[in-house]
Amino acid sequence: MTTTRPEPDPRLRLLALACLLLMLAVVVASAWLRLAQPRPICADWPSCRTVTTAGVAVAAAPWLGRTGTLDAVRAVHRIAASALLPAAAVLAWLALRHRPRRSAAGRRALSMLVLALALAALGIVTPGSRSPWVLLGNLLGGQWLLALAWSVLRGLQPMAAPRPATSRWALGAAALWAVQAGLGALSGAGHAPAAGIAHLLLLMPALAWAGAVAVAARRQDCSDAPALLALLVAQVALGVASVVLAATPAMVLLHNLSAALGLALLYGLGDAHR
Repeated sequence: MTTTRPEPDPRLRLLALACLLLMLAVVVASAWLRLAQPRPICADWPSCRTVTTAGVAVAAAPWLGRTGTLDAVRAVHRIAASALLPAAAVLAWLALRHRPRRSAAGRRALSMLVLALALAALGIVTPGSRSPWVLLGNLLGGQWLLALAWSVLRGLQPMAAPRPATSRWALGAAALWAVQAGLGALSGAGHAPAAGIAHLLLLMPALAWAGAVAVAARRQDCSDAPALLALLVAQVALGVASVVLAATPAMVLLHNLSAALGLALLYGLGDAHR
């Protein structure tokens, strides 16, 4: 049986929306900065990720790597990431004042704050690092922050929650989605020879699992389920376009954004009963 959330405090909802928008800016800016770095032009993904012959050109898209553009993107990333910390702190403080009804939002906001502080520390300790672990930490940390922000906002809205069993399946799908994102990032950066193959092999299980969750949530009147279904279709289309168009930065950027949004929607469904 589905349940609905009580009417939210407008201040909490506004802060949660601000955190969501700030994290969207951070995720897009981070992906932009990664793609602006020189990388192989892919003609036969996924094997092209490990090719080092002279036949594979190495270049960044001019419109991505233009000096003025990069400076603006770095500024957006810095401002949005910095603004997230006080926004999450105030959100947590306000939400925890409304115990017990808003304690779930407070816990989620505290989790956002802790994760944001951890990512800030990672950036301070490892400036300019090309380590695959730093790459994964920044990528997955940013995407989980976006997912937490959406989970907070979703919980503050009068939206139907999926059944507990569907929520558990959604959490599993979100975990697999995150693995897919990590493998894709490693493949694109050329860190792991097998990452591209693994990313491709997990494609159908990840889509099938997420699709089943979206269909079940739609049948349970969850208003965010259609958006998840649309994102699944978009993710497939963008993935195919990335391969056909030799992984052009524009396609990869949209593919990254679609993956982050899909993870957020899955996590929101999975976190609805916690």
